[in-house]
Amino acid sequence: MQEKIISLYHPNILFLSGASGVGKTTIVNALRSQNTSAYHFFLHFDSIDVPSLTDIIESAGSVEKWQEITTYKWIEKIANEYHITDTVIIEGQVRLNFIEDACRKFGVTRYTIILIDCDWKIMRDRLINNRQQPELVNSNMQNWANFLRQQAQFKNISIINTSQKTLQEVVDMIQNQVLTSLVEAR
Repeated sequence: MQEKIISLYHPNILFLSGASGVGKTTIVNALRSQNTSAYHFFLHFDSIDVPSLTDIIESAGSVEKWQEITTYKWIEKIANEYHITDTVIIEGQVRLNFIEDACRKFGVTRYTIILIDCDWKIMRDRLINNRQQPELVNSNMQNWANFLRQQAQFKNISIINTSQKTLQEVVDMIQNQVLTSLVEAR
């Protein structure tokens, strides 16, 4: 008779953060389509159905607090439910310190954060023409991108600027450098 063993194993986490329009979702979708490992799992932060701004304020008090709570929920879910997965790749617009704090709280020690970034002119074009979301082209989004960039620089977190790189170049960088080193660190 076999006993059920509860695993304390946590998968590697690769968290891609960045402002709207920098390429996070496109990158994760490309990584998924080129994935050759049965042990990589791909998540999108916004797949939880982001509530309206009014509901966010009612439930959490602020957008920042909602983002923090939701980041903790995602990291807890990954830590508790993805035991047979080697690496979870997740993307979302998240303050980098929330990711670090949540990983620390849930005992996740093998994680990498990469800030996906691009020049404002490119981001603006992607939001207006590719995503059809011109309402996101505003000073708040520009300030958010600048905040994340400064936070990444301060924390010495890798930044991949997608402005002058092809999608394949970015995917290759992540696969060959980041994912390989995460798996080898086991």
